Amino acid sequence: MDTLVLGIGNEIKRDDIVGLEVVAALETRLDSPDVAFETMNSGRLMLIDELSGHDQVCIVDSIVTEDGEPGDWYVFDPQAVEPDKESGGLATHNVGLGTLTTLGEAMGESMPGITIYAIEVADPFEYGEGMTDPVREALPDLIDDIGEEIERQLLAA
Repeated sequence: MDTLVLGIGNEIKRDDIVGLEVVAALETRLDSPDVAFETMNSGRLMLIDELSGHDQVCIVDSIVTEDGEPGDWYVFDPQAVEPDKESGGLATHNVGLGTLTTLGEAMGESMPGITIYAIEVADPFEYGEGMTDPVREALPDLIDDIGEEIERQLLAA
């Protein structure tokens, strides 16, 4: 089974880099010929090309929730994080992964099963270098925990 582990983030936005950092660390940990690792600074419609052709994709990205603490992490199905009317509805800059998969299939692309690993951050929009202390301190555990979860997912496939 061909799997892509994809980190999404921005290295000039403090905590938003966490997805890139986790995936970079996992690349050395999950050494397998059936697993590819990539990072992207942007998502959106460009993801169709990145996702297409893989059997499975694990996306690691940052998130801010109402009750979460920086360093918490969650596993989501793409349908669970679709934009709604409260977040501005559907537009090219906030296309959800469920919609993206549907669009890719409508365009004749082979779209994978997707699992999202979302890491709670303090502020994914603050420009600057270096993660905030709570996220930086959680990084080793995030790499271990998310790495173990992805390994279990790969073994189950």
